[in-house]
Amino acid sequence: MIRQHYQPMEHISAQATSVIYVSDPSRPLKLMIDSPAFDAMTDLRKVHPVSISQYESLEQARTTMIVCGVRLLFVRNSKGELLGLLTATDLAGERAIVEAGSSNRNVPELSVSDVMTSLPDLEFLEFSDVARAEIGHIVATLKAHGRQHALVVDQRRGDMQVVGLFSSTQIARQMGIAVVDPVRAITFAQIEAAVAGS
Repeated sequence: MIRQHYQPMEHISAQATSVIYVSDPSRPLKLMIDSPAFDAMTDLRKVHPVSISQYESLEQARTTMIVCGVRLLFVRNSKGELLGLLTATDLAGERAIVEAGSSNRNVPELSVSDVMTSLPDLEFLEFSDVARAEIGHIVATLKAHGRQHALVVDQRRGDMQVVGLFSSTQIARQMGIAVVDPVRAITFAQIEAAVAGS
């Protein structure tokens, strides 16, 4: 049943000389250092995050990343609660090598829980703060904390819900910085050099 109080919306007509573009999510918006932070945020209210169990092997995690075309997995329990993050860098990083050596295992035999960044070690940005921020704020925050990723949470409904994700690699790509090796973390010096040269 249609409610009677709904009114038709105003519409816009195109002129013969109008140039109109269609949004293409496969071509991310070109970023400048003073672009709104939201222009670089992966909105997890619209994009389904790829998750994995903490008990899966690193080999399974690698396969999941390749199949899903992602470089970061959300580690969640059976209730869907966030336990941590696992990145492509974690799969072959120093933590994995040290853990394999100390436990007499090969790196692919390790489990996700052996090398993931656990919840207490994660840092979160508040949605309302991000709404007022620019790309430069996000880059400075990632650099200050030595992180490649930042999670955005919305607490307006009382509980803490992850609604967004920032990636230094994604920011670099959108700023036109070539990412030659997707497993190698983008350095903030590269972003700063690109900003200085623009």
